[in-house]
Amino acid sequence: MELLRCEGVRKVYGSGNSQTAALNGIDLTVEKGEFTAIVGASGSGKSTLLHILGGVDKPTEGKVWVDGTELRKLNRTEAAIFRRRKVGLVYQFYNLIPTLTVKKNILIPLALDRKKPNQEYFDTIVAALGLSDKLEALPSQLSGGEQQRAAIARSLVYRPALLLADEPTGNLDQKNSKEVVDMLKLSNRNLGQTILLITHDERVALEADRIITLEDGRILSDDRRR
Repeated sequence: MELLRCEGVRKVYGSGNSQTAALNGIDLTVEKGEFTAIVGASGSGKSTLLHILGGVDKPTEGKVWVDGTELRKLNRTEAAIFRRRKVGLVYQFYNLIPTLTVKKNILIPLALDRKKPNQEYFDTIVAALGLSDKLEALPSQLSGGEQQRAAIARSLVYRPALLLADEPTGNLDQKNSKEVVDMLKLSNRNLGQTILLITHDERVALEADRIITLEDGRILSDDRRR
């Protein structure tokens, strides 16, 4: 079942002679439950593509659908609500609120909608991510790997249709990187979570079911490994 589709996506920055095309005609579909890695050199358009797929930015040309919704038709408020409910975003920097406990950080997306968590699902997430005994801790009391796992838990708590991860292991050592990737694989396998992961680390990319390589804003290759 198709979850994500983009057609003819272009993103141009600047104007006149200073125009730069970050993306230049991206056509892409992702099926529900896929774990896809997007790789490419710096400046290839990876992060720009992720921001457009997540509704954080709009394309100059082209269309994007996520879970049946065309993102271009959403206004700013609608796009923010859609992201919160349908798209989980994980970045290289954890963006945890330092004065809130781990539990409160994880529950922020639900708190913004004044919704109570499904306790069974919440317990499943935090147990799978190894955070059950860290819920009352502050972010400063966690290791880098634990903070990133808390950020992943926060992105999953609303059961998003799509999880977008932008270099989630970029600030981690090899051990913590492996732990985070293992957690993403676990959420993909056990929770059926659809994941798009941007990475420059070949070892991380090889854990995905599919590897898409970008070059100069275009898809250079699309390798389905499983």
